Amino acid sequence: MKKAISLLMLLLLYVVAASAQKYDVKCLRGDSVAVYDVVETIRSEDTYYSKGDKLVFYLHDGDQVEGVDKFYDKGVIDTGGSIGYAVIQKDGKKYCTLSENLVFSKDNPEGVEDKVLTKSDELAHTIQGRIFNSIIPYIIIALLFLGVMVLNILAMRSKKIRSIAVVAIPACIMVGTLLEIWAYSVLGTNCFWWCDKNRYGFFGSLLRIIPFGLIVFYQVMSIKFYEPVILGEAFDGDVHDGISVKPALISILAALPVVIVSALIFEFLGLSGWVESLLILVSLLLALGIGVFLSLKRNIELMESKKLGLLLTLFTIVYILGCIVAVWGLVVVIFKLIIQILIVGVIIGFVLYAMPEPKGGGGGNVTYRTVYYDEDRKTHDSAYARDKANEKIAEREAGKIN
Repeated sequence: MKKAISLLMLLLLYVVAASAQKYDVKCLRGDSVAVYDVVETIRSEDTYYSKGDKLVFYLHDGDQVEGVDKFYDKGVIDTGGSIGYAVIQKDGKKYCTLSENLVFSKDNPEGVEDKVLTKSDELAHTIQGRIFNSIIPYIIIALLFLGVMVLNILAMRSKKIRSIAVVAIPACIMVGTLLEIWAYSVLGTNCFWWCDKNRYGFFGSLLRIIPFGLIVFYQVMSIKFYEPVILGEAFDGDVHDGISVKPALISILAALPVVIVSALIFEFLGLSGWVESLLILVSLLLALGIGVFLSLKRNIELMESKKLGLLLTLFTIVYILGCIVAVWGLVVVIFKLIIQILIVGVIIGFVLYAMPEPKGGGGGNVTYRTVYYDEDRKTHDSAYARDKANEKIAEREAGKIN
């Protein structure tokens, strides 16, 4: 009897653990999320899902759904990244919605494991995640660089404003770049969600990328625009007389390759443990230190003050890191669009290449059409048809030789 009860309890626990998980809807942006139909494909006893085109209904904050599975959808023409979708069940039917808008419900019985959400989905609902999944920090960054632009212009016209701009400009740049670095450290490339083609479509994304590109361009050039402000009228625009950025930039960019090459060399030499870790750390510090030291030395000479030279170099390092994040983000979002443009362009080119020339109709007007000849001097209406005929001719001739 006791054995039977124990087996029954184990069976009940198994059923609970195997049941569908419950998830609460918690919208990252807005107060509702779209739910689409889902295409279910079974291959070799494995089930695969993909997002359908039909929008079925909306879920709202506080709604609860049952999660069945998780999949990543790249769209019809998209090689630039994917978005996570949760397969949900409602009234016995399966649908899908963005998994980032779901949280694992506290109503789940003990023992039920979350099989839908990833660490990225969970991170999105932390305080930091919700901050950078809102548009507010990105508006702040844009306003900061707009403020830098205005201060640069006014500083060249007024000595009084210039004395303020000397401090205010680097402060604005540093706050903006630190926000960028913080956003990237929390969400990675997902921090550029506001110009993601997967969410806003091709043209919606393009309209967001254009101002983004302008801001990134100004961010990269901002330190050059700042030089006349901090150095005064004596600065003649000579690169060698300006703020030293290049040595530190080269060191920062070279740090990762140096670490990788060092690790491979130490591995080849058979080093391991703390010795290998120490040597890799030394390689990293040398790679970073040489360039940063050269920039520091030149900036101290430029400012004629160790303190001001050190502050200027620290500002330069933050500026460089912010530029790397911003440029990388711009490259990522542009790459997604370029891939689609190239694929669509190839498809259109192929269609135009294969499409036969229109033939002239009746009437007294003289009409002309392009004729393509194959190796047998037979005519074809398109280059594609001619090339196909030539392939068959080549196969026939090869058969004769054999």
